[in-house]
Amino acid sequence: MSLHLSGERLILHELKQGDLPFALDVYNSNPGYNLLRNDESSVTLEEVQAEYDSALSIPTGYWLALCARDKLIGIMHLIVSNPADQKSWISMLLLHADYQQQGFGKEAVCLVEQHCIEAGSRNIHHGVIAHNEQALLFWGRLGYEQYRQVQAPVGRLTQPVLLVAKWLEDSAQ
Repeated sequence: MSLHLSGERLILHELKQGDLPFALDVYNSNPGYNLLRNDESSVTLEEVQAEYDSALSIPTGYWLALCARDKLIGIMHLIVSNPADQKSWISMLLLHADYQQQGFGKEAVCLVEQHCIEAGSRNIHHGVIAHNEQALLFWGRLGYEQYRQVQAPVGRLTQPVLLVAKWLEDSAQ
């Protein structure tokens, strides 16, 4: 099943394998994030390929390209219904450094939240690396609340991750 979501400035669609070099550029424009995940400031195309394959191995998992004016500016991993817990998860949101702090992340999350509502989800979850203050502030501003801390693998590292969630409300009601 194909996924295509359109917003005011963004189009989210499934990332194709041929787009992985663009996804690599998104990762490597964020050396601080890469350090948090991997203890190195850059990632390789092989690592991106492995993550791509892993995300797509989940039946309702999507690796989404975030595009503005036909340019890939970010990537997102979405699991509409995780087979392990039946919850919706945004397992990653990463914008190219040139497009951060401009409202694109918020728009992408809102589009995905609406899609999850339409798919029957009542809440949506995300895991934030505990040391990533900027991400914690972002998710908090969007109404996500922390409910647990776990040790979890993120990239090459196992580290404290704060689980956050948001109750979804259908705006059509």
